Amino acid sequence: MRRREVGSAHLHSVFERTLHEQRRALVGWSLGMVALAATMLALYPTVHGNEQFSKLIDSYPEAFKSFFGVADYTSGPGYLRAEVFSFMAPLLLVILAVLWGSDLTAGEEERGTIDVLMANPVSRRRIVAEKWAALAVGVAVVAASLGVVIAVAGPAVSLHVGWGPLWASVVASGILALLLGSLALALGAATGRRGMARGVTAMVAVAAYLLSSLAGLVSWLRPVRWLSPWYHALGVDPMATGFRPFHLAVLVLLVAACAVAALVAFDHRDLGT
Repeated sequence: MRRREVGSAHLHSVFERTLHEQRRALVGWSLGMVALAATMLALYPTVHGNEQFSKLIDSYPEAFKSFFGVADYTSGPGYLRAEVFSFMAPLLLVILAVLWGSDLTAGEEERGTIDVLMANPVSRRRIVAEKWAALAVGVAVVAASLGVVIAVAGPAVSLHVGWGPLWASVVASGILALLLGSLALALGAATGRRGMARGVTAMVAVAAYLLSSLAGLVSWLRPVRWLSPWYHALGVDPMATGFRPFHLAVLVLLVAACAVAALVAFDHRDLGT
């Protein structure tokens, strides 16, 4: 009787159940972010104040420096921009969010566990809302682990960067990942197909990155770069400019739209199909 009550309690808290199921993955992803930060910090002394390296970077074409974000590479902010926040950290966060988001409902359907969850007195919209909240918390935890390590350990290797630019980059990367994870959730909720949700979201992520990155090189792309969520998150260079409220608001609105779409799609779809 006691075991049955405990299991039921877990099922009634979809948020807690989701985080409990993903606890090992969250620990693993957080440790991966810590390892990324530690590796980048360990390598920074090799380029910090290196005039020869700085001259080498300066000799690169402007198009190359713009695409890969290697301007002012030997400084703390420039190094973090190029090695952490231009691609690697956002990519890892996006992968985490898309894998998790696509699995929240579509994965349960494919495994046949959605019926057990639906048998409890919990509405469909509450299921999606609490699962999305767990996704948001998970992305925030992993992103924060990166920021904390850089903020705490950076000064030890003479990597100095303001808290504003650092956390602006961390927050922007996290919201970008949450947006794509929410899109994967919405697609999975609408179709019940995890693979399709992941594939379509991956294509959107790649297109968003290329549009934001190439807009600085291809003149005819500049007028439409605002269509890229990657541009609103990292294309505005938060490492140099700090928090950009307008661009963050755009991302938050898109996240909300995807979350609402997931709620509506899952609530109205026949799960037997």
